[in-house]
Amino acid sequence: MSAIDSGELPIVADPLPLGGHTNLRRSLRAMRQNAETAYGPEDFNADIITQRIFWRRMFVVNEPNAIRHIVLDNAANYTKSEVGRRLLEPALGRGLLTSEGETWRRHRRIMAPAFDPRSVAGYTPIMTRLTEQLLAKWDALPAPRELDVAAAMMELTLYIISNAMFSSDSDEIVASVERGVSTYQTKVRPSLPDLLHLPIWLSRLLAPLPTKIFSEFDLKVDRLLTERGKQPDAEPKDLLARLIAARDDETGSGMSAKEVRDQVVTIFMAGHETTSLALSWTFYLLSQHPEIEAKLHAELADVLDGRTPVNQDVARLRYTRMVIEESMRLYPPAHTFGRQPIVDDHILGHRIPAGAEVLILPWLIHRKPSLWENPELFDPERFAPERTGARPRFAYIPFGAGARICIGAAFAMTEATLILACIAQRYRLRLVPGHPVEPQGLITLRPRYGLRMTLQRRAH
Repeated sequence: MSAIDSGELPIVADPLPLGGHTNLRRSLRAMRQNAETAYGPEDFNADIITQRIFWRRMFVVNEPNAIRHIVLDNAANYTKSEVGRRLLEPALGRGLLTSEGETWRRHRRIMAPAFDPRSVAGYTPIMTRLTEQLLAKWDALPAPRELDVAAAMMELTLYIISNAMFSSDSDEIVASVERGVSTYQTKVRPSLPDLLHLPIWLSRLLAPLPTKIFSEFDLKVDRLLTERGKQPDAEPKDLLARLIAARDDETGSGMSAKEVRDQVVTIFMAGHETTSLALSWTFYLLSQHPEIEAKLHAELADVLDGRTPVNQDVARLRYTRMVIEESMRLYPPAHTFGRQPIVDDHILGHRIPAGAEVLILPWLIHRKPSLWENPELFDPERFAPERTGARPRFAYIPFGAGARICIGAAFAMTEATLILACIAQRYRLRLVPGHPVEPQGLITLRPRYGLRMTLQRRAH
């Protein structure tokens, strides 16, 4: 992707391919250090990629109708990836990302009202208030204002989810989660024993995972749950209270304290990370495309005229949303998700054995030339209604797809739209000259070196 900003050009690098899949050692290294580097230019065109790690079969499915088959039409035959569960369960427990079967369905039903449009609208004042507080801090910075935008967005979205979850923006809560997530991203990577589905006890013996990463956060959640338990009749106001009080319409049952804890940690992990990364990559792309940034500014001036946006503005900020959607096409925060068939299946002429690893990569399908014209270009107009309707439904899957699509997708898009609108009204962000930019596929798609940017105050 070319840089067109004035001045010294930044160093921009999409992950470089490692030269195919024949070298097991190099492929394994890619999976541990940067998942996207395991795939070469020819893989973006492929409908299905077959791989083998010793006796384990792996299939990368990169065709919309085949993805639909896996996540929707034949979803009952597919569970979440064993490798994914091994990596996530030690920290997340059995939250929505890792649970299966009736447990997952019951929890999804219980939690759905907390993320419906009315509930999301109730969170929007938190989103804008905390963003305005961040902007006030930026205003107070001495010139030249320079910071790591990726870190700033991570902290902002953590404060937002903390306030929405606990009615608190406690520095202690945010700091403990921030430390835990950073450690988890870099230390918890798939090992060869995990990829081979060796017994978990043996895998942990051969490749131990760091333990107690979220122990500090767990103590705070336990204390909050105990305190809330002493006030069972309190009206549910924040997300934690909603989860404690919620009941399944079909069974009348609620969630246990352990189940609430697992959902809280899952929401914190997934609920801030993906939004912060979507915004970070958006600010980077806008810094490289001033003509698109100018269109964004024009919409903000027309719709908001300098005022802080409210929930009703989200539907009117159409181009703002398109900018975020296109950013998530090029740099999907959730870049890979996996499934395993319970019984043998057939996809695109291939027999998929029961228990095989089936991977779906937004990173690949979002850049597939047969689905996206000039796929490397940053073009928000791709998400104009007339062009969106002409594409296959499963060509764009930044929040997953099917029944297990991210429950917080509406929350995330509302949050990202409001934050982008608030910040872009006041500042232009420009990449520090010479700063390297490289997407790194860990659990999420992070900028390997952060995003050092200068803040340029806009004149109104």
